[in-house]
Amino acid sequence: MDVGKVNQILRVAKMYYEMGMGQRDIGEKEKISKSTVSRLLKNAEEMGFVKITVEKPMYFMADIEEALCRRYGLKKAVVTPLVVNDRDVILADVCRSAAAELPSLIRSDSVVAVAWGRTLTELAGLLPPMKRTGVKVVQINGGSSRLLYDTGSDSVLKAFKDAVDGEAYRLAAPAVVDNIFIAEAIKSDSQIRSVIDTAENADIGIWSVGKVAKGSILYELVGFSESDIARIKKLSDGDVCAHCLNASGKLADEAFDGRVVAASAEKLRNIPDKVLVAAGADKADAVRASLNGGFADYLFIDEALAKKVLKSS
Repeated sequence: MDVGKVNQILRVAKMYYEMGMGQRDIGEKEKISKSTVSRLLKNAEEMGFVKITVEKPMYFMADIEEALCRRYGLKKAVVTPLVVNDRDVILADVCRSAAAELPSLIRSDSVVAVAWGRTLTELAGLLPPMKRTGVKVVQINGGSSRLLYDTGSDSVLKAFKDAVDGEAYRLAAPAVVDNIFIAEAIKSDSQIRSVIDTAENADIGIWSVGKVAKGSILYELVGFSESDIARIKKLSDGDVCAHCLNASGKLADEAFDGRVVAASAEKLRNIPDKVLVAAGADKADAVRASLNGGFADYLFIDEALAKKVLKSS
């Protein structure tokens, strides 16, 4: 597209969105038809010159947010209203709320521990630039696999690193291994141990929840046996950073947890500021288990999920 056409698209967009001119008046000024004005405005959106968002009133979910904070001892809960019943839109809205809050939580010279997965990938893509110095971003749990399967771990790390202009540390290890002896051997490696120690002593931890089931990222990544799936499904309500939890928030299976290559559940629980981001009513059991286990100080969820968590508590 030539420069003249690009400049016209910009002019039309500014007249319409910033100056409040009608499409007919713009057409007369530019000596083009109203339909052409409409098409140029569409071009402006497609080319990224104009971004349209719908802002929701912050007070809209205040009663539900207060109930969540009171019941689970949270520092803050942000519940996104269910405006459009579309899973991708809901996830984006929840992550947008979390991304807007993170600059108030991430301070200079702090350590930020992050997980991976679909929710964290969405969140990472919405992070605003933050003027920080001396920030370290570290991966909480292993995410490599024998399969070419993208957990989003590298892109999440890079996005957080770029947002804070800091350093990033990757946990180059599998998420779950065959037995505790292999897990301990991997974690005893000096480089792996250094990353895990850094994550365990983080100032802020950011993660979502999941459930080990066919189709989940953890399932695809690890390739669980049928017996593993049956046992975990029976004992666990969900997982945080591959640590499977029961309804009360305790480890569902100590033997299985010994195979996880990650910062320990106990250490994660002790991180000063823990941020839990989740979307979708089907995450209710996992969110509730995480809240009962003390794995959240700041909660970002959608309206349907929040109501289900409170109803079943």
